[in-house]
Amino acid sequence: MYIIKLTVFLIFTLLIICIYLPVLIILFPWRTAVGPELLQFYSIICLRIFRVTVERSDRHRLSVDKNRGIILISNHVSFLDIFLLSALYRTIYTSKIEVKHYPVIGQIAWLMGIIFLRRDSPEDRHRVIRTIADKSRGRILTIFAQGTTSSIAESLPFKCGIFKTLEIAPSIVLFPVTIHYKEDNDIAWTKEQILFDNLKRVCGQNRIHVRVTIHEQISIDDYLDKTISEICAIAQERVLSKLWTDY
Repeated sequence: MYIIKLTVFLIFTLLIICIYLPVLIILFPWRTAVGPELLQFYSIICLRIFRVTVERSDRHRLSVDKNRGIILISNHVSFLDIFLLSALYRTIYTSKIEVKHYPVIGQIAWLMGIIFLRRDSPEDRHRVIRTIADKSRGRILTIFAQGTTSSIAESLPFKCGIFKTLEIAPSIVLFPVTIHYKEDNDIAWTKEQILFDNLKRVCGQNRIHVRVTIHEQISIDDYLDKTISEICAIAQERVLSKLWTDY
């Protein structure tokens, strides 16, 4: 079964690359508007290929206008998270700088408006925070605050840096988001795995079930009597506590 899914996914991805690359080049001046739409379509089909059933999601609470930005602060389990949130919320992402140098895929990601981060450079993290603040209006951006994937059992802590964004752009609204897979232990991308290993594990599932919960928003008003670390802890508690409830 996993071989069929893997083959279909790879063929579909190659086809999308052949179509999207020239489209994004031609529509370069409008790429930040077109990119999330294209990523959403690709993600919807990928979820069907991997037989992912979204059993519950909060869609109605997010509304974007040109004067404010929305940032989703989510836990990170598998590469499926990207497809899931893109399909539901037409979001874009931050990514490690290495992805930008992947042949073809990196160029498409850049054209779609992905914001790249050099993880080992504090100076670059400051640049990314400023970039997010400057370019977040009218967009939904997702940041995986743990910095890498983990299972429920690992529960990696959130990194605080991204929460400084609201101090630069007070109009931004943060929404903590919980991604809870029923098959978490079977599909979580662990440190021992490379991407292809996780891909095979996901393809090996007959069906995958997931619930997406959007928690109470965090705005600049919440910062008045709290430090960045305290705000980070609040978001972390909202997201991770939901994972410890029965699916």
